[in-house]
This record gives sequence, structure tokens and C-alpha cells, in this order.
Amino acid sequence: MTARFERYCDKVTIVPRREGFITVQSLGEEAMQLPNCERFWLREVLLCGDNVPWLFGRTLIPETSLTGEEVSLLTLGTVPLGRYLFNAAELTRDFIQVGSQGELWARRSRLRLSGKPLLLTELFLSESPLYGVNNEL
Repeated sequence: MTARFERYCDKVTIVPRREGFITVQSLGEEAMQLPNCERFWLREVLLCGDNVPWLFGRTLIPETSLTGEEVSLLTLGTVPLGRYLFNAAELTRDFIQVGSQGELWARRSRLRLSGKPLLLTELFLSESPLYGVNNEL
């Protein structure tokens, strides 16, 4: 999504909102989309185009997925997740769900990085170019 958004602005930036481990008890139905695990890495960010928030992203990664090269997911900071994932050699998608929250479009994907699952939820905010008349996202 980052590469697509770059067509609509001069600069795409990531603003981290929340990063850290959470317990399975603090998850709702998202827990059913991932393997049993006591702790999950949670990353919530805003993806902005020219400093305007366009997308809210939420990534959940089971602690058991954070081994080997994937441990670097803990330190992405302002690096877009897509840049990391789509440069990885072994990325597959189990499913994608599209829906809405009020008038905003959203999608959720379970991805596998080297066979290790993670859940990515994206909420397209009202200023997103997705809602433009001639969008090509």
C-alpha cells in the first residue's frame, strides 16, 4: 500500500502510535485468526501522505513468530511494514477480508513470513486517496 500511496503525494511517512507486547486476554476475535500464543507483538501506526493521515494500520504478531530474521519486526519504528514484508523472500497471504467500519473501508489479511503468521488490519481514513473519484489503489 505504501508504494501505491506514494503516487498521490510527495512523501509518505509512518507515525507509530503504539508498539509493545500484549496478552491474548486483551485480544478479541482477532485471536481466532492466529495460533494459540500467550503474547503478541502489537504495532499500531498511521500512514500519512504529506502529513495527512490516510491509513490506520494494526499488526499482530504471535511471539512465537518472532524468531530468526523476523525478530527485526520489533524494531521497524518509522519503516513501513509493507517495505519490510514485500522485500522478504518468503511472503504468502492466507486470506484477505474486506469490510467497513462506518463509512470507512477496511481490510484484514493473515500473512505468513517464512511460514510464520501475522495479522494485518488496515483502516482507510477519510482523507485517503482510496475515496478519490478516479482512484487506482
